[in-house]
Amino acid sequence: MSEAVPTPRSSWWARGLRDPLVHFLLAGAALFILHALFNRADLGGPPQQITISAGRVAQLQESFRLIANRPPSAQELSALVDDFVREEIAYREAVAIGLDQDDTIIRRRLRQKLEFTMEDISAVDEPTEADLVDWLAAHPDRYQRPERRALMQALASGDRRGADADAAARGFITALAAGADPLGVGDPSLLPRAIPLTTRDGVRAIFGDAFAAAAFEAPAGDWLGPVRSPFGAHAVRIVSVEPPETPPFSDLRDQLREDWIAARRDEMRTAAAERLRSRYQVKIDWPDGLDPAGPQAGAGAAAKAGALQ
Repeated sequence: MSEAVPTPRSSWWARGLRDPLVHFLLAGAALFILHALFNRADLGGPPQQITISAGRVAQLQESFRLIANRPPSAQELSALVDDFVREEIAYREAVAIGLDQDDTIIRRRLRQKLEFTMEDISAVDEPTEADLVDWLAAHPDRYQRPERRALMQALASGDRRGADADAAARGFITALAAGADPLGVGDPSLLPRAIPLTTRDGVRAIFGDAFAAAAFEAPAGDWLGPVRSPFGAHAVRIVSVEPPETPPFSDLRDQLREDWIAARRDEMRTAAAERLRSRYQVKIDWPDGLDPAGPQAGAGAAAKAGALQ
């Protein structure tokens, strides 16, 4: 087998990595970073001061208590404070040499902390009773309990009867309509014979989509079917129907309050973000074909600039 002929690019990299000058430059860069990291105080200027406030110490103490279910000893608290000092020093030194730049995780975390700060500054007043009544009137579907149905079923097993399952289910319906005991009709299975008042999602979780759709469209009263499911064919009787309803206001008050406050905070956060955004001019150089404004905005890498509000 003949040896692969190195490409010009791979030859260039190979020659570069063997060049002593490249080694010298890489070693120099590493030494510069290490020197800047560990000897910044020697480059001029007084040592930086780190102050650990009493509030910070209390916070460290409380965090330990929540985790260990007991207050820290004097030695443990001293170790917590010392670890926080090391963390603060590492943070400052990392920022000083630019390690925080172009880091997606750090950017997202800082954005999250800024949004939390804006929420704390924009305290939301407690809603009045009228506020909650208006909120419920504006969002009735959010608090409406879905329709629920109680039913009974008798299974003609698809595994046992195969293509004859539908015919067997029709025979079950005839027998049940004539007064047969529902507990004595149908093939044995682990499926429940009777389902109490349950939502469509609850029925779907047991019998599948097709069965739930048929059960929630059928009238209450007589046995009907066959209704298909992944298990076979069923004779089904809708025992009772509880229509959708909105619970009393007194039952919803706490949930309404939480939702109202959350919505106000979202509005304040959005307004604060828009105020901050209005202070910046944003220029976007879209690659070919990716400009959301379409070809009318110009062919190629169109530059879009403007104050976004």
